[in-house]
Amino acid sequence: MIKNAYGLCLAVALSGCASAPSEGPAAPTPAVNDSSAEAHVARAQQLAARDLTEPLLLCKSVSEAKDAVLAKVKNDGKLLIPPTKLFDNLFFVGNQFVGVFIVKTSAGLILFDSLTSTSDVKTVLEPGLTQLGLDPRQIRDVVITHGHFDHFGGAAYLQQTYGAHILLSAADWRFIEQEKRAPGVEGEVPKHDLEVTDGQILTLGDTSVTLYLTPGHTPGTVSAIVPAIEQGKAYKLALFGSVLFPSNREPSTANGGLALYDRSIQHFDAVSVEAKVDGILNTHTFIDGTAARLELARQRKPGEPNPFLIGTASAHRYHAILQECVEAALARVEKPAATAQAPN
Repeated sequence: MIKNAYGLCLAVALSGCASAPSEGPAAPTPAVNDSSAEAHVARAQQLAARDLTEPLLLCKSVSEAKDAVLAKVKNDGKLLIPPTKLFDNLFFVGNQFVGVFIVKTSAGLILFDSLTSTSDVKTVLEPGLTQLGLDPRQIRDVVITHGHFDHFGGAAYLQQTYGAHILLSAADWRFIEQEKRAPGVEGEVPKHDLEVTDGQILTLGDTSVTLYLTPGHTPGTVSAIVPAIEQGKAYKLALFGSVLFPSNREPSTANGGLALYDRSIQHFDAVSVEAKVDGILNTHTFIDGTAARLELARQRKPGEPNPFLIGTASAHRYHAILQECVEAALARVEKPAATAQAPN
């Protein structure tokens, strides 16, 4: 478990909603040594309190969570979120399923992900950038969080049209290059370009982003500590590059497996705590509350707090929820094996 996370994060969660009306008796706290899937889910629910409930989707069985995400693609994949300014240097363009975060620097734009296809770039990303007062011709670097087409589908077009550098981990470059085209969508696989390494610092102009390898969802998922500026004050946001858990424990050609996903959460939480991040991001905005915060950012009035500044403790609690959910998935995978080995 993330070191000391459960007790500390639970205290923060409970104190953060102490004034909220009760909705019935609280669920009993599982024993510390209870490693069952049910215990991990109960801990995640307690950690989530009422402000971080979105990631509890991942505490469902892997098949149930996958079905819910596929329904999200079908129902919300074409419903656009208005282009949104989060901070003076950080913006979002996309739909209710997946989107792109844009970091404005003194030397151009850094993008996180590229939408699903060339068509999405032309009809959603480019117009959205223009609406935000940003010039698509200033796109310099595109960091692909992982090698699924809804994240890299527009990358080849950005590479060919604007000369943008495309960054993936070496493992996910190998993963996507198994396909000649992004499967099922318009758009090519980008030409092999820059390979991300763990702890790599990507600098463009006056801005530096730190990239980390967090395999699990894919063989080489990338996460990042993203700098944000508001009225001259600097903040840091933790962008976790994964969503759904794989069904297998150990690595495969398509993903890093549950055990590695678990270690990746611990790794990224540790660097996030060390960086004292002020909030969280995910390009799948439905999984961590980003969608609701985008709406609050659009409605925000001068002088009101920035909804993305949830604090280091809440970011830590979010990662603890993810870990409880992935350990629930691990417990479900391991329980049948343990039962099979039991003596008659």
